[in-house]
Amino acid sequence: MKKLSIFALAAGLVAAPAMAGPVFVGSWTVDQGPYWGDVPPAYTGQEAAALLFGGSASDYAISTVDALVADIDHKAWVSTWGGDWVNCSGFPCGTQVAENWKIATVGLYASPGDQSAYVWDWARGEQFRNYAFRISAPEPASWAMMLGGFGLVGFAMRSRRNTAVSFG
Repeated sequence: MKKLSIFALAAGLVAAPAMAGPVFVGSWTVDQGPYWGDVPPAYTGQEAAALLFGGSASDYAISTVDALVADIDHKAWVSTWGGDWVNCSGFPCGTQVAENWKIATVGLYASPGDQSAYVWDWARGEQFRNYAFRISAPEPASWAMMLGGFGLVGFAMRSRRNTAVSFG
């Protein structure tokens, strides 16, 4: 029974780092980006978050709802060059798209129809705010617990092996 308890504890410690979740890091409005007339790069919501908060695009989940982890919708507000006349009846106008979506001409916000989550163009104002959540890697304390868990498992296995060998 004691060995089972040690194994259960070790398994729990090893699994602990996997439980790390998204952490809110900040937000921005689409119109905080560079002026559209200067032909800036086009950004997905995730790329804009990486530009603003560091890391790479895959480190982020984006939401158009609010700063609560429970409300992450994996969408981003974007501005569309020339406006989005299908979904918009006038100015200002933004469109919700998947967090990893953009339309770009050779990576730039350069032609009608291009979309970007970080550009000063059609999507202007507070209503076009994107919320960034870093998909957190295990922090140092979790790594220490994980390594400790591996040590406990190794100790339990070694102990079991030593008691199974009998001379005499």
